[in-house]
Amino acid sequence: MSKWHSLLEIMQFPLKILFIGTLLLGIGTVVLNQNVAFLWHLDQQLLIKLFELLRYIGASVIYLFPMLVFVQVLSHRYESSILVIIGVLSVVLINITMVFFLNPEFSSYFYESIFNFTTIDFDKINGTLFSTRSPYNVGILSYILGYVITHYCYMRSRKYSIFGITSFVDHDAMAGIMSSVTSILCGIALAYIWPFVIQGMNAFYGLIANDISNPVNLFLYGISERLSALFGLLDIPREIFWFSDMGGSWLNNVGLKFSGDVAIWTAQREADMSSLTAGTFITPYYVINLFIIPAYYVAYFKLTTDKNDRKRYLGFFIIAIALSILCGNPFPSEILMVILSPMLYVFYLFIIGLLYAFLQISHIVIGYHFNELMILANPGSGLDLLEYLRNPYLANSVYKLLAIGVVVAIIFYYLTNRYFKKYAFGLFNVVDKDKICADIVEKLGGLENIIETQSTIDKLTVKFVNREIVNYEGLRQYGAYLMLESKNGYLIRIGNISTMIKEYIDQEKKNEIETFEAVVIKESAENQKKEN
Repeated sequence: MSKWHSLLEIMQFPLKILFIGTLLLGIGTVVLNQNVAFLWHLDQQLLIKLFELLRYIGASVIYLFPMLVFVQVLSHRYESSILVIIGVLSVVLINITMVFFLNPEFSSYFYESIFNFTTIDFDKINGTLFSTRSPYNVGILSYILGYVITHYCYMRSRKYSIFGITSFVDHDAMAGIMSSVTSILCGIALAYIWPFVIQGMNAFYGLIANDISNPVNLFLYGISERLSALFGLLDIPREIFWFSDMGGSWLNNVGLKFSGDVAIWTAQREADMSSLTAGTFITPYYVINLFIIPAYYVAYFKLTTDKNDRKRYLGFFIIAIALSILCGNPFPSEILMVILSPMLYVFYLFIIGLLYAFLQISHIVIGYHFNELMILANPGSGLDLLEYLRNPYLANSVYKLLAIGVVVAIIFYYLTNRYFKKYAFGLFNVVDKDKICADIVEKLGGLENIIETQSTIDKLTVKFVNREIVNYEGLRQYGAYLMLESKNGYLIRIGNISTMIKEYIDQEKKNEIETFEAVVIKESAENQKKEN
């Protein structure tokens, strides 16, 4: 539990960069959004290039987020730039090696080049029909393997003797050599193993595609799609259902075929059709971005009890909510949710799945006008709805969608509030809350040693009577990974149980006061009886 809580400390910088990248992508998308041409329209080429640049920079930062996390984890653990270099080299070697041994016959969306230099021209090598190849799109798996290999080889290299014929090779160089060899072997193995994963994905998505109007299939799609974002595989389901026959097909008046949910919606919108037949795979995004994510941040803010913390965090919450509503990208908020509240993230996925199913049953569909690079996609923006509200054929669906969103927001706000107050122990464990809180209070020196407490959903601030009697080692057993003295007391980073601890302390102090008052009243009554 302690290691999981400490993830927030490790990932703070990559998360901030991710939010900045999302902001840049959002600004560029908002300004250049075709659906808001009735509000503003740019004609100056220089400004258009500037905002396009912001979009591409933001999208690139989001794409590089796993790499940023990978580098941060390595540098945080070892505090050595050499290990970071070895780790990055390991990831690159895994991907390059895969290219030479993979099966090139799968659909193109199952492959992805890393920084464009893992795409290899095979025409120049052996004259194969496939001129270029990219490694399999394995998401974050290559980074996980790179970390494991780097860690293992680094630890093994410390046992290497620098005496003998290879004495010119020091420990760090040996770690690099061992890591390179292991990464190449790992790349070969992955090239033969990953096709089985691809076959599994094809079977799963094929099952969904058999009937994309089936609510159960859409329930499964909704959960799997958001999980794929977490594992860096989001482009696969999007390519399959947004731009291929598995997401549906449609012929226009001249017989031109459009494949995929987003492609069909875009074509029908550009044809100015009144009856739109797509949007199934996009509609829930509007509820996610406009209602669920803002509800999560509002609950987070309400659970922050200290006025100074509220003032400090207010700007972030306003930007985060505006970013979600106007720009439509839930990924940064989902990462934050996974770190701070993993069980809540499970509920979140379940709600997303239900949304896909319920909106299909209710025949509410609002699509996404998009025909650019997948990396620039930002579905579910509130600005898109402004345009659709002006459309008499879509306005009714939009109003229904907004009503459903309000209900879902209230539900998720309640779930977030209850989670942090009652069920945030461990990862997915429900335990005796009072017993653990009592033990933590004891390690804080007991109720009599606590003057005042404040909390956010990841930290506890305590004013002590005597800090010397606090059992810091005992607190570490419950996940406390950082303890600092501040002007408001001692700041203790103890993770998502912080709110429950404060609630428990406040309730116990209230009970003590009520007990004391009851005793005073009883003694007063007894004294009056004696006097009478």
